[in-house]
Amino acid sequence: MKDNGLGIDLERHGDNLFKLYKRFHRDVSGKGMGLFIVKSQLEAMNASITVDSEVGVGTTFKIIFNNS
Repeated sequence: MKDNGLGIDLERHGDNLFKLYKRFHRDVSGKGMGLFIVKSQLEAMNASITVDSEVGVGTTFKIIFNNS
């Protein structure tokens, strides 16, 4: 999935990206739960997620499903 939103500074926030209640844009509504839930569910299905982002340009999430 790719968007053209605000983007995320991965150097600054990358270690916290998938943690519960972590938010990176205070002017956008949210609880900081979405990415945590997505990653948790993917791990339960033996899948993974990667992210590439550029501030002011957008973010790309890639979901990898293992065929095992």
